[in-house]
Amino acid sequence: MTDLTDRLARLAAPGAEPAAETVRRDVARGRGAARRRAFRRGTAGLSLAAVAVVGGTIAVNADRTPAPAPITAAPNDAPRLVAYTGQQQPGFVVTKVPAGFVLEGATAYNLNVARADDRSGLDVFSDKLVVMLESQSVTTPPEGRPVRVGDHDGRLRTAEDGAQVLTYDDGEHRVVVQAWKSLGLSDQQVVEFAEGVTVTAEAQAGVG
Repeated sequence: MTDLTDRLARLAAPGAEPAAETVRRDVARGRGAARRRAFRRGTAGLSLAAVAVVGGTIAVNADRTPAPAPITAAPNDAPRLVAYTGQQQPGFVVTKVPAGFVLEGATAYNLNVARADDRSGLDVFSDKLVVMLESQSVTTPPEGRPVRVGDHDGRLRTAEDGAQVLTYDDGEHRVVVQAWKSLGLSDQQVVEFAEGVTVTAEAQAGVG
């Protein structure tokens, strides 16, 4: 019995204290494992965030460079373009106008497309679509980003007052279409309107 008691006592005795180096390695392994778990959780969150952003209004590429912005669409309350079936004016023939707009009238130099209740006069371009020929005094190339107007090259820019200004050559004339900012037309709509414009012999280019 004494022999068995001695053996049990030896088994129950505390083991030797671990070496300091062993403790240091164990602590380092534990910290490393904790960092790896945190990293995995963080990257999973970033992946979900990326999916949410792509589903929103802007996407981010792998190099974190914002994706190119889409071409601005017309606001929901902007008038849509509809076929024009009324009487034409001398100088310019049009095939489309914004819904609710009419041909206000024309001079030898410009055609105004305005709301049906507009009585401001042909020398006022505010809140209107205006078609004219480029002034004879202009000798420099048009400014703006390149666009195609049917089979012709054009340039579309935004003026300081916010108006969209489209300038293009139709093969015989340099035509200018100006859309006032308050109309809310998209760039595509301005180009679409211009594609339906035909210059007639009555149109004249101004000077100055």
